[in-house]
Amino acid sequence: MPYLIMILPPLFWAGNFIVGRAVSNQHAPLGLSFYRWFYATLIITPFALKSIWEQREIIKKFFWRITLLAILSISTFNSLAYISLQYTTATNALLLNSFIPIFILIISALFFSEKISNKQIAGVFISLSGVLAIISKLNTDTILALHVNRGDLWMLLAALDWAMYSILLKHLRPIELKPLAFLGIMMMIGTLVLYPVFLANPFGESDIIWNKDMVMAIIYIAVFPSIVSYVAWNHGMHKLGASIGGQYIHLMPLFGAFMAVIFLKERIHLYHIVGACCIGSGLWLSISTQK
Repeated sequence: MPYLIMILPPLFWAGNFIVGRAVSNQHAPLGLSFYRWFYATLIITPFALKSIWEQREIIKKFFWRITLLAILSISTFNSLAYISLQYTTATNALLLNSFIPIFILIISALFFSEKISNKQIAGVFISLSGVLAIISKLNTDTILALHVNRGDLWMLLAALDWAMYSILLKHLRPIELKPLAFLGIMMMIGTLVLYPVFLANPFGESDIIWNKDMVMAIIYIAVFPSIVSYVAWNHGMHKLGASIGGQYIHLMPLFGAFMAVIFLKERIHLYHIVGACCIGSGLWLSISTQK
């Protein structure tokens, strides 16, 4: 099941990037990040509260571990990603997001003594070539024309943050804590940490423009990229480990491309097929080391 469940996070996170970019002129990045987690926490609390109360002693024992994971995942990553989308294109952001599996392999090997096989390394770069095929449309001039701006640097920092979260998740997550209790308390802590930063408004952001599109965007990102994706990601990473599970990030540009076909009526092209084959082959090569 973990291999199938791990398909959900990149699917919904790809939608998160599309939605975040679509309403980028109507929101403040920290504001969108805070409201996303505030409403997601309101939704999950009635379901998680009983488990949190029953396991309060475990939460107390591992409070600082959970807090660190909450800060990395809830408070920090999405804030950095939304800041990035103010200054860069979704194309650049998705490309840089695909460096997460590479960061995971490097950090795991250097600091956690995790053995990385040649098949995993090959799988990462085959998948990355598929990402490049989709983004470049098989035209090298497109890749060469990409330029680094401050939004790209914010996204690179977000990718490094998520890589650290994914690695530490396996090492720091209390195995005694039920998944719903773990996610619920992590969302509560992460939102509380984010709240004073949101109030301080360090970037001098304007208020969110509330309209129908913004409400629909908040509902989507509060439910699917937040609750559903985090449950699936936490479960999959715990079962598979960071170096295997992290490879699923490469599915994001693929899903993003097909979402454009479905929702924006764009056409399927050769580069979509080539990219899909490369991503699928690289992902299979990486996860086959676990079987």
